Amino acid sequence: MTRKYWSQRKGLTAKFDLDSLRKAFRAIFIDFQDHDYYQEYFGYYCVDAGEVSGKAGSDISNFIFRKTRRQIDWPVMDTIEKLDEDVFFDLVELLHDCISFPKEGYFHSYGNCGMHYSDFDQAKGQEEYRAQLNEILCDYGQGYEISKNGEIQYLLSEGLRELTDATAPIKPGEEKTIIEKMNRAIAKYRDRHSSGVDRKDAVRELADILEYLRPEIKLEMLTKDESELFNIANNFTIRHNRAGQKDDYSVVWLSWIFYLYLSTIHLILRIRKT
Repeated sequence: MTRKYWSQRKGLTAKFDLDSLRKAFRAIFIDFQDHDYYQEYFGYYCVDAGEVSGKAGSDISNFIFRKTRRQIDWPVMDTIEKLDEDVFFDLVELLHDCISFPKEGYFHSYGNCGMHYSDFDQAKGQEEYRAQLNEILCDYGQGYEISKNGEIQYLLSEGLRELTDATAPIKPGEEKTIIEKMNRAIAKYRDRHSSGVDRKDAVRELADILEYLRPEIKLEMLTKDESELFNIANNFTIRHNRAGQKDDYSVVWLSWIFYLYLSTIHLILRIRKT
């Protein structure tokens, strides 16, 4: 379920702090683990065979360290309350990569041992994991979500999410000049560690795409509109760094110009002549 209840809709309920977020996540993880969603990577215990390793190997703590460069002891749920925000988010992303829906296996009846699976659906498991996590991440701090590729990012409103997820129609050979720059800008802007400098760099990437599209913008937009669009980039220390330029602006202003540029790029790509 993803609906918001009365107090949530009215903004009356408190947001998660880190401690309550970790507790909520712990309950979600244990439920997935109890339903064998982590057998593929973390293995299982068998009354006959003992500890059966999964893809992570027999030393799961070492596996976590190799992947995250973080010293997180397994089983992690015993010490999760000690993890700071960065380490906790690293763990959340790793567990997204390691989850999979158990599809086929057999029931080991001796000693009521349980299900031993051999076939898994990772995409389905990850989709369920994201659905559960995004119900709580949205109410932590500034609001976060875990993306389809398993990265925790700043939360976007529905319309802005559609914009950043939209496929850009390009001509052959424009992957580097448009798609790579656009993806890099979006990733940098939404990264949970992004600073004002990072967001300014993201806007600069989009300004470079607009510069590439400028001849077509001249054809499709009124001259004054086109001029004002580039006036923002050139006079607010986005694309150049000259005396007299304005550079005293807030994150809110950067957000506005980022989405203005991104939406303009999508508009031009869709109405330009092929």
